[in-house]
Amino acid sequence: MPNQMTTNHVRSTSLPTATHPLIVNAEQQLQRLKSSEGTSTSSNSTICQKLDGLKKLYDCVDGVLKLPITQQVHEKHAKLLEQVSDVSLNVLDTCSITKDAFSQMKESVQLLESSLRRARGGESNLSTQVDAYMASNKKLNKVICKCFKDLKQKENNQSIVIEDSDFTSLISLVKGVEGFSLIVLESTLSFISHPKMRSSRASSWSLVKMLKPKRVSCEGIDISEVEKIHMELLLLRNEKIDQSQILSALKKLQAFESSIQQVEESLGAIFRLLLKNRVSILNILSTN
Repeated sequence: MPNQMTTNHVRSTSLPTATHPLIVNAEQQLQRLKSSEGTSTSSNSTICQKLDGLKKLYDCVDGVLKLPITQQVHEKHAKLLEQVSDVSLNVLDTCSITKDAFSQMKESVQLLESSLRRARGGESNLSTQVDAYMASNKKLNKVICKCFKDLKQKENNQSIVIEDSDFTSLISLVKGVEGFSLIVLESTLSFISHPKMRSSRASSWSLVKMLKPKRVSCEGIDISEVEKIHMELLLLRNEKIDQSQILSALKKLQAFESSIQQVEESLGAIFRLLLKNRVSILNILSTN
């Protein structure tokens, strides 16, 4: 499970003031999402739930950024807001990379589906097409692995001076939301990565032999959806092609494509909200 980015709050001795209800509501939403993060799995349904929660959270943050208090940045707060702006750019870039990775995966799946349909019609170059799919996914996995490394560097503890005011509470909120977004995006990327299979082709085939008696049922074995697809395809490449196997692989690919499509659409919506929030932050900075 990814390490969570934490934010250390240091409170001043100034008298407390009432926090705006919109900020309180957003903080409560963020805490609920954080609480559910530790127990959730990386299945398509839970990833979509996380992304849907993130969309609602950013909708709420957009309302917070439009509050009158947000438009009045004191000099002592400007540096903190600049930090928030830097983090927002990191989140935007990570979301873009994640969205592109899902688009590439979907394109590879669609190409392979076409090959499987042709194979059912009697064409015999299926092994070559499976190899091409594997090669494409290997390249994609390298991109994902690099993104994971970059995310680890971004997941640093950050200290914010909280002075019991709406503005500093707002800064703490936005920074916390952005930090949590990186965690969700990392979890989302995990859905289409296959770390167990990237070490070597031999290790992949050893997993196939282990699963072969169960016909890739994968019951009780902790492997990702991507790995399950790879197991199915490796069997097609290394056994005499059987029409029932081709049909089974095609159905699983179609289901997988549908899952990818759902996540891709959610990522697109989040990307637009992230862009909107970043523009709001930059506008606040530029007018003060």
